[in-house]
Amino acid sequence: MSALAIALTALAVIPAHFNSTGADRAAIEAQLAIYTQAVSTRNQALFETLLLNKSIPFSSVPATAWARGAGTSNYAAFRKAVFDGAPFTQRFKDVRIQQDGNLATVTLVFINTRPQSESWGWKALQLLKVDGVWKIASEFYTSHRPE
Repeated sequence: MSALAIALTALAVIPAHFNSTGADRAAIEAQLAIYTQAVSTRNQALFETLLLNKSIPFSSVPATAWARGAGTSNYAAFRKAVFDGAPFTQRFKDVRIQQDGNLATVTLVFINTRPQSESWGWKALQLLKVDGVWKIASEFYTSHRPE
């Protein structure tokens, strides 16, 4: 077989898209529903069941330039703001789930609603399927308040 034929055969097996479907998509969507429920009800223990562990990369991404040497394992700051801060209700929109085997990427817009204000941001989550369960392996997000 020629090198060109081998290269074309290899390209033919690359999927046209990575959109998650079926049972995996349903399981990821269920995890996202638990996410908003846990955050909206301030249930830290429930939220932490979604995480691969508490040391995962988890950080807000500032609107200004990222500082060299800035750490990304900032779950403790998120936990304090969400579970010890002022209560709010969170919902997701524009959810996109892509998957290849046991790796998935979820991007979405989140909206946090408080009695007198609303904020929003964009999240990018990486999920790993571990022992048949999808777990958040990283989360990066932006945050915007209305002007």
